[in-house]
Amino acid sequence: MAQDKIKVELTNDDYYEAEVACRNSCPVSTDARGYLMATVAGEYEKAYAISRATNPFASICGKVCGAPCEKGCRRSDVDEAVVIRNIKGYLTDKHGPEAGDLKTPLSYSIAPGAVKPELNGKSIGIIGGGCAGYTCAHDLARLGYSVTIYERWEKSGGQLVQGVPINRLSRKVVADELASIELYENIEVKNGVDVGKDITFKELEEKHDAVHIAVGLAVGKKIPLPGADHEEVHIGLAFLFDFNLRDAWDLTTRRSIVIGGGDVAFDVARSALRCGSPEVQLACLEREHLNEMTGSVDEREGGRREGVVINDGWGPREIVVENGKIKGLTVSKVIRVFDEEGKFSPQMEEETRLIEGDSVFFAVGQGSDMDFLENSGVELTPQGWVKIADEETLATSKPNVFTSGDIAHGPKLFIDAVASGSKAAQGIHSYISGKEPQSLKRTLTFTDLPEYGRKSVYVDEEREEREELPVDPAKDPHFNTTVEYLDKEAKEQSARCLECHIHPTFEGDICILCGGCVDVCPSFCLSMKTIDRVDGGEDLKVLAEMEFGSMQVAEQEGSVMLFDPLKCIRCGMCAQKCPTGACQMTENSFEDCYA
Repeated sequence: MAQDKIKVELTNDDYYEAEVACRNSCPVSTDARGYLMATVAGEYEKAYAISRATNPFASICGKVCGAPCEKGCRRSDVDEAVVIRNIKGYLTDKHGPEAGDLKTPLSYSIAPGAVKPELNGKSIGIIGGGCAGYTCAHDLARLGYSVTIYERWEKSGGQLVQGVPINRLSRKVVADELASIELYENIEVKNGVDVGKDITFKELEEKHDAVHIAVGLAVGKKIPLPGADHEEVHIGLAFLFDFNLRDAWDLTTRRSIVIGGGDVAFDVARSALRCGSPEVQLACLEREHLNEMTGSVDEREGGRREGVVINDGWGPREIVVENGKIKGLTVSKVIRVFDEEGKFSPQMEEETRLIEGDSVFFAVGQGSDMDFLENSGVELTPQGWVKIADEETLATSKPNVFTSGDIAHGPKLFIDAVASGSKAAQGIHSYISGKEPQSLKRTLTFTDLPEYGRKSVYVDEEREEREELPVDPAKDPHFNTTVEYLDKEAKEQSARCLECHIHPTFEGDICILCGGCVDVCPSFCLSMKTIDRVDGGEDLKVLAEMEFGSMQVAEQEGSVMLFDPLKCIRCGMCAQKCPTGACQMTENSFEDCYA
């Protein structure tokens, strides 16, 4: 009986890039591997420079990023992902703008252009002073554009200052990161300018060569539940805005119920505790044990630690009002959140229970006030977002108007807004200059490492989060409980990186087929097969004909070494065991540039 052939893939540059999954998972392609290795070596400024290369908001991301890099980290196949975000926070504390030097971080950017560019005489107006708007301004300023940011409120930062609670993100860190970007002499920020009221959109178009819309999604939504029109039913984002920029609410006599399971919901819940609420219950459709909740793990753990009661998998039915006062929220156990095709289609049991409370906060969706675009010719989507006409440039239905961030793509992470802002900057530059947009490219250099070897402690080291200090949220509402790593801890945690840019390579001409490398491999990532056992498509056929003259001869006489990069822990034992030097550990060195 014939055996099924094993599907194999021959390596190319795309394969080697994909090996470094943390970089590929980052929307701005930050070389996390690079700054982890530099941290292990004690080269902290070099490490920070790598983290800042593609990200003008590295300091913010070191504190509150959703860390998609960690979701891609291959260390999670061994035990748990490397604490990549925490290492970035450690580095930015040492060398980011918050460390006192606002200017030097600008020099680490690899975005096209220069810190002191020659001005090109063109002017860009940006509506919105959040991550997307400031990133777009940063990248355009480097290219010589005069940029004016129009921010509605008295402080820039968007949801960094309006939505993320002060206890989670130091306002000094935000202010210093923004101030660093504002050092570009060709960036002007106009705070307290509400486009549509203080200046019309048409006036902006007349004043600037292009306009960029990056207003975000700062308007919360409600679910049309019975009782939702009660005066003690609130929009979570409005509550957070007051908590962060205005006067915190007095909730000392109000038991709070928060509807929603994302980071905003937990921000609302934890802020309610800081406003004195004696009890905070959170209810959401999504079930935590099935990884359906969109809120980050550290937000959930922080909420629990501070006293938030999480009712996951309980869908809201009705806000119960008796004698003019809220009694609580009726919920039902969730049967499913998504249907068989993965679409949002919740089903709940008929039986209900009551979560008692006095005030209800919705944190279930976000929108924006787009009245300033009325009769502008800029089209919106059915969701009320700005419609993208060209995904490559983020141009809208008007060729001189561009967009980025949440208002273009829907609610995403801060790092997604940064990536979107950079992309829009290239789109604007392409529109004005007539040149093709540039994108981040990576060149690879391969180097054999004959002396490669690692101590086994890197496999045994467990993931350790940053220390969290105890806090009474009502008594000390602004206290940030997170303690950054000490040098020793940062090095130990960085050393957990599997070094996915390093891998075994084999020289067939001197291999004696002893199988020693296969036998010694602790993770069973290597196997030797005859060519007739594998299916590598046309690529393998071409290679086999080059080596053996024909595929028929190759299948009779040839063998291949198969490597599974998902299993490999980069220990180097295969190369150490090889008696002929046919197996070597090889390093891929990466150089990022825009092209």
